[in-house]
Amino acid sequence: MAFRMASLIPARKVWAGGLSGVAVALLGVALRQGLGWDIPDDALSIIVSLVTPSVAYLVPPAARDLIVRADAVAREIGEGG
Repeated sequence: MAFRMASLIPARKVWAGGLSGVAVALLGVALRQGLGWDIPDDALSIIVSLVTPSVAYLVPPAARDLIVRADAVAREIGEGG
């Protein structure tokens, strides 16, 4: 069975994780260039890699995301599959 997305709009958790990763990366660049801090590339990438999934995990799903998932499950049950 091929995987089908329930919706073309990303879930709130996905948006939050992605935006937090971008924000942390931009903050790191700003600290480097603006304040002259010496932040190694490896450290910045580790921080981004830790913050992004943590934020995505902590953000609760939106009501719309739950409804879309429940609809997909109901359709799957209705098809007998």
